[in-house]
Amino acid sequence: MILKRLGAVYGLMEEMHSLEARVAANEVSEVESVIRAEIGTLQSARVRQREAMYGEDLLGRSLIAVREEMAIQRNRQLEPALRQRRETFELAQLRYTDSRLWSERMNTLIEAELHRIAIEHERRMQAASDDRFLAQRRAKLGRVNSTAG
Repeated sequence: MILKRLGAVYGLMEEMHSLEARVAANEVSEVESVIRAEIGTLQSARVRQREAMYGEDLLGRSLIAVREEMAIQRNRQLEPALRQRRETFELAQLRYTDSRLWSERMNTLIEAELHRIAIEHERRMQAASDDRFLAQRRAKLGRVNSTAG
């Protein structure tokens, strides 16, 4: 039936948008994980830099300063990617929410229409049954009248 197919199409659209939102959420999580790792590297570098200062290790201190600067630069490079992925996620989430609402509306309309069709079918079946009963009754009455006369 066409109504059930239409409902299936809306269900598939909802699934597609749900998948899109999950992928976008995973992409945001990936960038956030990399940023957290870089922050951990940065904190570790600062601790090692302090230790190198206390040990008067100038070469170690310089190496750690370079690593610290690299971590800062990577974070700066990742921030725009994170913003873009968050925007993509928010849009995907909105699309999913909209498609879910449309899917629910369509399912409600489809269920109501299928219920109406079922009631109409029952009425027709009852009307046909009533017509058969009346026809049989008339036929019996006609036979009774023809034998009595």
